[in-house]
Amino acid sequence: MGRVFSWEYFSFLNIDEAAAYKEILILPVLVVLLFFIWMKLVNNSKTDTSAKEGLDIRQAYEDALANEVGSGTELDSPDEAEEKDDTEKKDD
Repeated sequence: MGRVFSWEYFSFLNIDEAAAYKEILILPVLVVLLFFIWMKLVNNSKTDTSAKEGLDIRQAYEDALANEVGSGTELDSPDEAEEKDDTEKKDD
């Protein structure tokens, strides 16, 4: 029996060494197995996204302009004109 300090109980615990060795052998195998499963998932997601056609720089720029016009953040928006009028009235 091995003695291991436990911070949870703030004391030494007796642990069965046979169970500890089994755990030490199972954990690396489990990590390697999960690694290969994860890499397979990542590879499948890359092939799925590469099948889709991406945007070129011109299309991305046009989409950004269209979104800006639709969002009301363009330079000549009516909200900004009202803010300018309010500041001019305060200055007078």
